[in-house]
Amino acid sequence: MIIATAGHVDHGKSALVERLTGINTDRLQEERDRGLTIDLGFAYTKIGGRQVGFVDVPGHIRFINNMLAGVGSVNLALLVIAADDGVMPQTLEHLAIIDALALPALIVAITKTDRVDSNRLTEVQKIAKQLLQTSNYPKALIMTCSAITGDGIDALEEALIEQLESLPRQESNGYLRLAIDRSFSVRGSGSVITGAIRSGTVSVTEELHDSEAGRRFRVRGLHRLNTEASFAQSGDRCALNLTGPNSDLSTLSRGTWLTNNPELSARSHCDMLLRLENKEKKPLKHWTAIHVYHAAQHTTGHIAVLQHSPIDPGHSGLIQLVTQDPLTLCVGDRVLFRDQGATRTLGSGLVLDPLAASKGRARPERIQFLKRIADAQSETDSAKVFIAQTPGGCPIAHLSRNLNWHPEQITTFLKDNEEVLRFNEFLVLAEAFEAVAQKLLLKLNEWHLAHPNEKGLNHSQISHFLPRDCFYTEVLLKLLKSQNKLAQSGSLFHLPGATVSLPAETQRLFGLIEEHLRKSPKQPPVLHDLSRLIGVPPKTLMQHLIACTKSGLLIHPVKNRFFLPETISELVELTQSVRNGQAFTVQDYRDAAGIGRNLCIEILEYFDHQGLTRRDGNQRFPKAP
Repeated sequence: MIIATAGHVDHGKSALVERLTGINTDRLQEERDRGLTIDLGFAYTKIGGRQVGFVDVPGHIRFINNMLAGVGSVNLALLVIAADDGVMPQTLEHLAIIDALALPALIVAITKTDRVDSNRLTEVQKIAKQLLQTSNYPKALIMTCSAITGDGIDALEEALIEQLESLPRQESNGYLRLAIDRSFSVRGSGSVITGAIRSGTVSVTEELHDSEAGRRFRVRGLHRLNTEASFAQSGDRCALNLTGPNSDLSTLSRGTWLTNNPELSARSHCDMLLRLENKEKKPLKHWTAIHVYHAAQHTTGHIAVLQHSPIDPGHSGLIQLVTQDPLTLCVGDRVLFRDQGATRTLGSGLVLDPLAASKGRARPERIQFLKRIADAQSETDSAKVFIAQTPGGCPIAHLSRNLNWHPEQITTFLKDNEEVLRFNEFLVLAEAFEAVAQKLLLKLNEWHLAHPNEKGLNHSQISHFLPRDCFYTEVLLKLLKSQNKLAQSGSLFHLPGATVSLPAETQRLFGLIEEHLRKSPKQPPVLHDLSRLIGVPPKTLMQHLIACTKSGLLIHPVKNRFFLPETISELVELTQSVRNGQAFTVQDYRDAAGIGRNLCIEILEYFDHQGLTRRDGNQRFPKAP
């Protein structure tokens, strides 16, 4: 469990941590010389038999960036107020930050009680209680103590343990996300980083990468809460001794995220729900310049207000955050915003879509999607919203990126939510899948009524009736055929029982055409030879051949040859058998089919266009059966 101090400068935060842990967290000589905390300090101890880590943050306004880096991933905030000074500017500022970040719990510690009488102490307690009523922690405990005399320290320790035990246990689900807050070199060991683990676990020998550039590192050694260990998990502070190229190790600094999620990367656009502070005097306008803080990272950016009017103080609104440096965000993360001069906290943002696109960000359907994400009560609800947003199939990698879900979490999610269907690496709601199927059959029926002289539609044409980027087309077509709701003649799909009325002359000529095609099915005569054999001028014959193609009696895969549907089916099956389903060359296919090289190339190019094969250089891969 991690506890962070907060409060005005010189209110006794470091002295209190030292009293609780026996460790002076002012590690810099300048801090000790000036009696002023400048950067983050860390201490570890056991309280009530529990291992606890403290992050001691600076209270001076000049070091607010360091303070923000220390409170991003903690379980409990300890707001320190000196009994003699009482509530001061940074007391208010730090409480606003704790409030905005929605930290799990807060305890107020009124320190330096040895310097005041009982009347002053009562007065400060009353002021602190009034202050809490304006925050999200109206029932937070208010404790009194002195780091000098030890008065109240035992009671504070008991309150800390009681508060920590009341918090929900942090699960170690998901991939590792660790925000670096310190990096340094240790003689004999090399590069070391420290940080709080937001989610997942990490162990010795594991390979990690940074989310911005993808540089890879291996964990050589690990300390968890200042003790050597083999692993650390969500909710822990840890130190990692990393190995990797020196040029990469030198880039690791405060704000960098380490992960083992192959999909997790940093982005510069993110959709959020922003809440503007009550104390702001003006509404937040579109494209406001701001400072952005996420865990230990700090950058600048602009806020694009997605709805028509500015966001009023004390209210929330949908925004898109556009940052100068990319951020590593997941759904549910909180981001803090300060004004352009970094002098005051404007509000906080709840991450809704970390993969937001800048184009069309304010479209009505986009706004409705973000509202549904904002209303989600759990990660499961969020996952369903993302899946519902993509009726053509939501990539599992998309959920893994947005929610930081590990494969085991995907498996559990599917087990607990039978209404979600999985097709290879894509997910779709059963309701959406059924709606797509019904729409396809309806559109196909309308097409038959409008085209009575044509048999059906090919694969490419059928795709126009399906959602954009539909990833389960083959599964859907196969299912509808098995249910006798869809039929296929050669390469054409149609409703069962659909008939085509061809002119008598076309039907007569087809009998002659079929006779000649069956004599050499895999290498049928070209148009002019077929015209000579049948005794019909090429131009006239072409008109009849096209009519036969539209009716599904013939297939026209190459420029001047027509094939019977069963021949094309046989040639398609050959792509699977020529190399037992593996990659094959034109020569492999030519030898198996027994046709000329040029015709073989034309047929394979037709298969490529139809999605029946995939070309990669000189090789082709057959579509999975």
